[in-house]
Amino acid sequence: MRAERRVELARVALVGIDGSGKSTCARLLAGLPGRDHVVLSCLRPHENPGGPLHELSRHLDTLSAQADLVGSPDLKLAVLYLQMCTYGVAERHFLRGPARAIVTERHPLIDALTYLPLYRDVIERMSVPGRPATLREQLGRMPESAVEAALAWCERLGRRPGGRAPRLDTLGAELVGLLRLPPGELIAELADRFAVAPPDVAILLDIDVAEAVRRVRARDRRPEPHERPDLLARIRDGYEEALKALPVRVHRVRVDGRSAPDVTTEIARLAAL
Repeated sequence: MRAERRVELARVALVGIDGSGKSTCARLLAGLPGRDHVVLSCLRPHENPGGPLHELSRHLDTLSAQADLVGSPDLKLAVLYLQMCTYGVAERHFLRGPARAIVTERHPLIDALTYLPLYRDVIERMSVPGRPATLREQLGRMPESAVEAALAWCERLGRRPGGRAPRLDTLGAELVGLLRLPPGELIAELADRFAVAPPDVAILLDIDVAEAVRRVRARDRRPEPHERPDLLARIRDGYEEALKALPVRVHRVRVDGRSAPDVTTEIARLAAL
């Protein structure tokens, strides 16, 4: 299933490694006065004013944090996938509105192509016959309302034309298995699953890994497991490969040593906002 497309509306994806300033610039873009655009979060639709799926999004956010706490990368990937599947719904909601541009912090297709190889190595090492039972046991110790919301979302995804209801206990292994597909088939499969098309423009916030790590460590929260120098370097390379594989116009913005308002001004110019 493909997202409906309005020719006159531009879709812009804001991407880059953790610490590059995506969230900060997205907030500043959303606050620009007199602009005919909306700014969306790909993973957390509860941050999208006037958008759908807020309650589901909060539950998935809870499960994502729980997956980190129990050290379960396959469950983390499963929840990340379910979060990415919300984006098509949000995008179609705002396509019916008056905005002439949609800017998204991250994008399902770009980020799936970037992060799947990162998860593959660790998930394949953990893929033993008893692994699904371990995941079900972990889910049983998580907030019941959040698990029930995720399962209901899986059922809803299965009701789409040609859709299959994902299983939380096997979804992570299933997703990394998609990397065996040829690149073109992988992109088509992900586009179908997410019900989205590639963005028209991708703006890559490019930053030195050491500077990104410094920014991450200065935040008022615990770093996520992938926010390490070696893994951020892999993610940076992954974005480069993903953007080469997709039919999207790419603008690269260096952000080292620059203020967020300065970077935001350049993003707005490149996106013609």
